[in-house]
Amino acid sequence: MSVQEMKNKSTVIGLTGGIACGKSMISAYLAQKGIPVIDGDLVARQIVEPGTKGLAQIVDTFGAEYLHADGTLNRAMLGSLVFADKEALQQLNAITKPLLLEAFKTQINALQAYPMIVLDVALLLEDHDYKELADQVWVVTVSPVQQLARLMKRNSYTAEEAQNRINAQMSNEERIQYADVVIDNNGTMSETIAQVERLLYNILIGIQ
Repeated sequence: MSVQEMKNKSTVIGLTGGIACGKSMISAYLAQKGIPVIDGDLVARQIVEPGTKGLAQIVDTFGAEYLHADGTLNRAMLGSLVFADKEALQQLNAITKPLLLEAFKTQINALQAYPMIVLDVALLLEDHDYKELADQVWVVTVSPVQQLARLMKRNSYTAEEAQNRINAQMSNEERIQYADVVIDNNGTMSETIAQVERLLYNILIGIQ
């Protein structure tokens, strides 16, 4: 089934946003509402599990030192490398992108019984092929100051470590240019959820 054929059946919402902007909170809320969510982070972990082609390619490219003793990927160690080295990040993306696209398309196809599907992918807009999977793009935004503070607190990063990860991604200003919807997460959780509820209402009215 082609991407276009999939789109003719379900409305695919591409949910994205910078690291520590609150995308995961919104994704979890949508899942609680009974809307199927394809978690890009979860899929990214699955495609590099022991025995997968993805993990084998990572070892070939970066070396076995990026594995734990049990053979699983040392994600923290590899993350420290690629978020400080753009060339290494490009190499990693070249490995994971084809595998991610295949997995996303398979899951979208399997969820066609639902009127709405959420594709929760941080790098949705960094690559045209990811964006093409979505009918609408929802971008979650937060101020740079809040983003840095939240990331440092959440992951116990230094300011430099956190900023490196933020800088490795597309900026909020760039994301907004591609957005069909912008969700402002600078306020309270209740204020953010109220925005999401209005969006869901409008979509469901359109589907009916």
